[in-house]
Amino acid sequence: MHHPTLTPFDLVEQQFNQVAAFLASGDAPNVQLASTQLQTLSLELMRLLQLPHPNPHSKKALRQRVTAMATGLQILRDNLSRQAAYTQQALQVVVPTAPKSTYSGGSSVYGSVGRQVGVHKFLAA
Repeated sequence: MHHPTLTPFDLVEQQFNQVAAFLASGDAPNVQLASTQLQTLSLELMRLLQLPHPNPHSKKALRQRVTAMATGLQILRDNLSRQAAYTQQALQVVVPTAPKSTYSGGSSVYGSVGRQVGVHKFLAA
């Protein structure tokens, strides 16, 4: 999986693009696996970026790449939110829930105890 000529940043970008492709195709198991790998590669990259870099031009280029990836991450997060909303709506069609009542204080998942009518709390002699 690791190519010897790719830099750690290239590996992170490649894995990021793979996560985006899996998310776009709706492949949830592969999104999870690819995201875990992306997290691992990102941690490795973070450790490398904390080392001092003698070349200021490479630092500027890295900053631009990180900024572009941050923008892409926001787009990826928005797409994930859309996918979650879509899944929630599909689940609502398959397993509908009762609408919330306007006049009651709310009901439990299993219903509520009915109100007793005609029971008096006093004794007559």
